[in-house]
Amino acid sequence: MTMYTKTLNLSLILALIVVVLGAYTRLADAGLGCPDWPGCYGQLLVPDVVSDEYEKPLDTAKAWKEMVHRYAASTLGLSIIVIFLFAAFRKTERVQSIKLPALLLLLVGFQGALGMWTVTEQVHPGIVTMHLLGGFSTTILVFWLLLNQRTPMQLNQ
Repeated sequence: MTMYTKTLNLSLILALIVVVLGAYTRLADAGLGCPDWPGCYGQLLVPDVVSDEYEKPLDTAKAWKEMVHRYAASTLGLSIIVIFLFAAFRKTERVQSIKLPALLLLLVGFQGALGMWTVTEQVHPGIVTMHLLGGFSTTILVFWLLLNQRTPMQLNQ
């Protein structure tokens, strides 16, 4: 198994985790646990106390649920960048297009924007729905790339 395939496997697992964490965040009503983006109350980690400049009081349980989702999504985003770089620069006998990894990279970038808009637009239902569909699409594209690593003989067995 090549590093590219291992990265695809890891990314598929991460994509599934991110979708589940996103659903959990939404169902736990923790979507606005951190009122700003990308941090939480202006910090990388959930703070113990917040200053008075924030209108919303700190609910650490909700904030951590949201931030775990953000950390997992960020890790997925980094793995997608690695996939794109592998696809762009690796040498292989098989002719493979860069189009699908490039589409995946664009989709994940758009997902990041949707995640930000979900927070800044106060969990608008249309944005949340697009964000969920984008998560499903990301998972499917990673799975498709993983299936493309198999030879036709492996697929027929």
